[in-house]
Amino acid sequence: MKRLPLVLILTIALALRLVNAFLIPWQGGDMVVSDMQGYDRAAVALLEQQPLSVHTAERYLFHPLGSDTYHPPAYYYFLAGVYAIAGHSYLAVRIVQAVLDTLTCFIIYCIGKGVFGYRAGRLAAAVAAVYPPLIFYTGVLLTETLSTCLLAGATWLLLDSGQFAVGSSQLAVSSNKALSTPSHKLMLGGLLLGLAALTRSVLLLIAPVALLWLWFIAAKSFRGSQQTLKASLIRYSLALLLPVGLVIAPITLRNYQIHHRFVLISTNGGVNFFLGHGGSERLKNQVRNIPPTYSAGQLIGISSRTEPEEEAYFYRLGWNYVREHPWRVLRSLPGKFVQMYWDSDYWPATDAQASILRAIDLVLWKLLLLPLSLLGWLMWHAETRRRAALLYLVLLCSSCIPLLFWAQTRFRMPFVPYFIVLAAGAATEALGRLTSHGRTDRDRAVIGGIAS
Repeated sequence: MKRLPLVLILTIALALRLVNAFLIPWQGGDMVVSDMQGYDRAAVALLEQQPLSVHTAERYLFHPLGSDTYHPPAYYYFLAGVYAIAGHSYLAVRIVQAVLDTLTCFIIYCIGKGVFGYRAGRLAAAVAAVYPPLIFYTGVLLTETLSTCLLAGATWLLLDSGQFAVGSSQLAVSSNKALSTPSHKLMLGGLLLGLAALTRSVLLLIAPVALLWLWFIAAKSFRGSQQTLKASLIRYSLALLLPVGLVIAPITLRNYQIHHRFVLISTNGGVNFFLGHGGSERLKNQVRNIPPTYSAGQLIGISSRTEPEEEAYFYRLGWNYVREHPWRVLRSLPGKFVQMYWDSDYWPATDAQASILRAIDLVLWKLLLLPLSLLGWLMWHAETRRRAALLYLVLLCSSCIPLLFWAQTRFRMPFVPYFIVLAAGAATEALGRLTSHGRTDRDRAVIGGIAS
């Protein structure tokens, strides 16, 4: 019977996302525009094993991992996989993404349960199941659904590994054995984190931050020798970072084979930095020689630069703007943070969709999720804070987007699960105090886990 509420929540989550998958064409077509067209073209070229036509001075050669180096490649691998099974079907992509986001709701439950207890886990999963922006992005060809699931899965595995390390060290206070943590979970977490970085490059920043968190909780609770602790921390580092490197290495090698220079993941960083520091679409198109009007499917704006050269040039333009207008850059930061964390401008939503998203966000996001997630830290005990710290560190990494690049509301979507979990933890803690239950069920679960 304990599983029945979770099964009901996940069933509702899947049903809402499937309804969205089938109704999207009635609300404005398949909405395959801008970046979505780029992902679609790259996925088709990959599936057909053809080079991709581009607007830069170089012409991409055929490569079995795909010729597109502008976007991080994981999403067009995902699209190509769906197309290989179901044909070139946008509906099939939306259905797969509906299932994927339902899995994210289950992972959110696991994260909430692991940090705050069963009640918080169920509440977080229920909120995620009905939260309209999460549902909406399962219906468009953008990275949000895939990156959200991969990052949430990595976080869940990291939290589980950290919990095991704390528990094992408390049980073996007088032992000289190295801290034992399930290395396979850390390795799988590193694998998912590497894949998440291949959907959105900035997510790679989470790897060292997560490792520092794991070091901290292990060192904080360990009672053995310093030599044993150092050996364990090295083992943690290798278990997490090696899979991240192994996932990214083939893409870096592919980029070198195409461009004959080092490109870690993708070449869109310069454009995003430029747009965040004085750039505009008009200036970007001028650099690329793109005319104001052109026909659909036309290869336009043949640049004199290669794609890495173009990326470096955009970085130079952005840095020049920062050096020449430092105070203007600082004054722009609040607006970028507002765009990232407060606004509800969910591109590419239609007017009807946008009005629904804004109306619900006014209550659910702005009045509940955002304030509760930030205030929860003040309510929890030290043990709970230690576990919740990883979620806050992930959110801290997300602030690099408005700080370093340009910001859109949709860029916060991979981080929304952490706001939801933290808000659910704060709500259940507050309810527990109001009903005079003393310790939350998370505290009892921790004690029970250590005792067992």
